[in-house]
Amino acid sequence: MILKKTNISICMLGHKRIPSREGGVELVVEELATRMVKKGFSVTCFNRKGHHVSGNSFDNNEVYNHEYKGIKLKTVFAIDFKGLAAITSSFFGSVKAAFGRYDIIHYHA
Repeated sequence: MILKKTNISICMLGHKRIPSREGGVELVVEELATRMVKKGFSVTCFNRKGHHVSGNSFDNNEVYNHEYKGIKLKTVFAIDFKGLAAITSSFFGSVKAAFGRYDIIHYHA
């Protein structure tokens, strides 16, 4: 007999942050994550800490440590310097994900 796991846990990282309209990757991550939540998956997105392109009022990262449309949001550290933000947030997100209880780690960008 084959047993199916009913609550698959998915982690997404590599994007800037959601909710956001900063780029196409963020739109894709939000769409994928919300659709997977509707299908019954547990989805966590690791948002990048740092400056938001929409302005300083969006820089409060505490806003992003909650839940959005059923998606768990966590903030990961990033070195906020051109060329380093993406790679450092992906690195620190990977470390967090490696020690988390995720069935799938989904990288973007």
